[in-house]
Amino acid sequence: MKNELSHDELMLKVKELEKIISDHRRLEEVYRSVVESTSDSIYMVDKEYRYLFMNNQHLSRLGMPAEQVIGKLYSEFHSPEQDKIFAEAVNKVFSTGKSIQHEHKSQRDMRYFLRTFSPVRDRGPNEGITCVAIISTDITEHKLAEEAIRESEQKYRTIIENIEDGYHELDFSGNIVFFNDALLRMLGYSRDEFAKMNYRDITDEETSRQVLQVCDEVYKTGKPSRGIEIEVMKKDGTTRVVEISVSLIMDARGHEAGFRNVIRDVTERKKSEETIRRLAYHDPLTGLPNRLLFTDRLNMAITRAKRNKQYLAVMMLDLDYFKDINDTLGHHMGDKLLQAVGSRLTELLRKGDTIARMGGDEFLVLLPEITNVGVTTTIAQKIVESFQSPFIIDDSKLRITTSIGIAIYPDVSDDVETLIKHADIAMYRAKGSGRNNYQLFAPEMLVKASS
Repeated sequence: MKNELSHDELMLKVKELEKIISDHRRLEEVYRSVVESTSDSIYMVDKEYRYLFMNNQHLSRLGMPAEQVIGKLYSEFHSPEQDKIFAEAVNKVFSTGKSIQHEHKSQRDMRYFLRTFSPVRDRGPNEGITCVAIISTDITEHKLAEEAIRESEQKYRTIIENIEDGYHELDFSGNIVFFNDALLRMLGYSRDEFAKMNYRDITDEETSRQVLQVCDEVYKTGKPSRGIEIEVMKKDGTTRVVEISVSLIMDARGHEAGFRNVIRDVTERKKSEETIRRLAYHDPLTGLPNRLLFTDRLNMAITRAKRNKQYLAVMMLDLDYFKDINDTLGHHMGDKLLQAVGSRLTELLRKGDTIARMGGDEFLVLLPEITNVGVTTTIAQKIVESFQSPFIIDDSKLRITTSIGIAIYPDVSDDVETLIKHADIAMYRAKGSGRNNYQLFAPEMLVKASS
């Protein structure tokens, strides 16, 4: 018959079938080897949530042989709550035909698993879903690490939120990515407003460059920078003096991720320091420099004068008959007169000159960088003439004159104390000459002063 196969053809077909069967068995062995060698639990269930297959890893977790599990329902080994969650996942795979994932905590040993539910399809023409395969991966260590990180972050945030100093973190573009409430209180912004800001929004252009240089140095060296004083702008436009500390933020892989800044408001401290400095170097009544600041400036002026081959002058002024004002009108009026004298002298003299109060009714004047002695006598005459106008104190007109002594550098001396002493001697010569005038120091005055 034509359709009958010859013996050789039949044997060839048999060999082909044997090869196909052999390949299928080999493939099945590979699949089984993979399924059994993995550390993941793998099992299959049908629409009724009945176990159809389970690898040894999952059997060992259940602590039962396959014959006691296969064919049994999921609910026979788990609580109603877990059974409900499992059933919802299986139903969703059957209804959508898509894989889904969720985290699961085993009540048996309290370990965490990531379960992947995937459809298993029929090889037939309609490719219907026959069952659902579940791969359950143990993520306990990962979850514990996550929880440890969360706890650490919570402690970190708690500390940051409870410190009095401002704190914020910047990315490499200068955007503010994290901050605490103390910083918001310091600058007057709401959380929503500040979340959209860059550090350039709270500093002027020059300060921004300064902060950028500090961050660049911290990035290059990896070493924090502390105690940098800058000014920051509040929402209302006022400024605060702050002290910042900048350090590098490293991510979990050890890569640079940005900068963290601790900001301490030192405005009040700076004001206190300025007050202390002012009290140390200024007369509390008139606000003028005191003798200490005057001698510092005189020292510097002598150094410049030597270098530039210039003159300078020291004037000692004393108010004539000032005691009579105190005795007749009281010390209150006397103090106001001293303040008015200080203001008038400040208006008369050049910006680079220094007017200081020695104490009592004596004032010192430093005239640096003068070209000749004539400039000094012109200024002295101008001061004497200015005292011809009365001082208006509490609607009263007070009249007083002044006697002035002048010592010239380098003609007299290049020593600070000697210049002041000789100006004082010349001032007493002016008083002895009828007051209301000025006198230049001359060597012969020393002889008369000692006699």
